[in-house]
Amino acid sequence: MSDSFVLCVDDDAAVLNALRTLLSQALGPGHVVEIAESGEEALEIEQELRAQGHELSVVISDYIMPGIRGDELLARLHQASPNTVKILLTGQSELDGIKRANNEANLFQFLEKPFDNIDVVDSARNASLTYAHGRARASTGAQLLRANAELDRQVCARDAELARMEAELARLDAIDPLTGLSNRPHLEDLLAQRSAQGDCALLLLDVDDFKSVNERFGHHAGDAVLVALAALLAAQARAGDVLGRWEGQQFLLLAAGSALAPAQALAEALRAGVAAHRFDGVGHTTASVGVSAMRAGESGQSMLARAELALQRAKQGGRNRVHAEP
Repeated sequence: MSDSFVLCVDDDAAVLNALRTLLSQALGPGHVVEIAESGEEALEIEQELRAQGHELSVVISDYIMPGIRGDELLARLHQASPNTVKILLTGQSELDGIKRANNEANLFQFLEKPFDNIDVVDSARNASLTYAHGRARASTGAQLLRANAELDRQVCARDAELARMEAELARLDAIDPLTGLSNRPHLEDLLAQRSAQGDCALLLLDVDDFKSVNERFGHHAGDAVLVALAALLAAQARAGDVLGRWEGQQFLLLAAGSALAPAQALAEALRAGVAAHRFDGVGHTTASVGVSAMRAGESGQSMLARAELALQRAKQGGRNRVHAEP
């Protein structure tokens, strides 16, 4: 498997060395962290890698630098390497550079300086996953074209193979790459469908103090907790329920049926299951759950807002608890 190349660009050598050490340790084997002290040097590194048959997976660039500024650098890199995922570091209050990077470089994210190490690591990891997912999709698309050429000569098998590959692309679009559960866009679609039918309840579960898990045990351990938690929740979900990863350490469950009492009972069972589970390398942790049930004529977004409010009140009430908004 080819290495993933991450390029950090900043005119401050101390910041560069800190980024290289931080990301090399956090991203682990298979990721090569390169550094450049100017936009010009960054362009040279990109050209050298391309000449060797490699592509930058992620670029993290400072905004204000002598010579080529960060927004211009990302725009030029986008022309040469549009698949590269781009992150802009900025301590500036004005938004012109961010707007340009959005418009001309397909900016993935911007982070304010001074940056938080955890935020940088999370952003770099998400950017790397986004790049890998994009390349996987491109590879699948290329396979689809090659398969179509062969299927033109094998008419009998063409429809079955095409349907299989389209289904696989749809599956990739709908899943969270870490947990294998439904991802947020897919959940939003399902929420709209279920709310239109007027027959669902909503559970929003958030791991309590998850930041301390990452700080104490590292992000690999935090990811392992999320994977184990996904399996734990999936095992307790009922037939007709839809479970997915909403964002970060939050999970959303669309419960079959619009009655509040069964949804609240399910939420309590999930909360108790999390509290009783011992996560490898981490030990015990807890979760808070917000619950809402569909009201007549209510939109899915309104029901979601009430679940978010319920979750907030569960947190404010001491965590490791369930709160419902009837």
